[in-house]
Amino acid sequence: MSISSTSSVSMSTIGVSLNISDTGQLEKQATSIQQQIQQENSSKDDEKTKKAKIQQLETQLENIKSQIQQKQSQNINEVLGASGEELKNDNNSKKADSNNINIIDEFA
Repeated sequence: MSISSTSSVSMSTIGVSLNISDTGQLEKQATSIQQQIQQENSSKDDEKTKKAKIQQLETQLENIKSQIQQKQSQNINEVLGASGEELKNDNNSKKADSNNINIIDEFA
């Protein structure tokens, strides 16, 4: 019984590893935008233009970071959805086992 739970958790973990690559592309975009912000900071544009461009890039960066967080949250929810019930069942059986041990100890 505990072996099947463990294998289910392992399969779910593999699923998360595969989904992490989804966020990899977004992280590359975020890195690219950060580099663009640095380039704009050192550009020869006037301050008003720099500020406008940097503000636009920072907005894009915030949106991408938000998407990364959403994907990570979805990945966690998928794992919990796939293995959450099994983990709950396993925990319930452990609680039942410990209750039985306590009862046996009380009668001993």
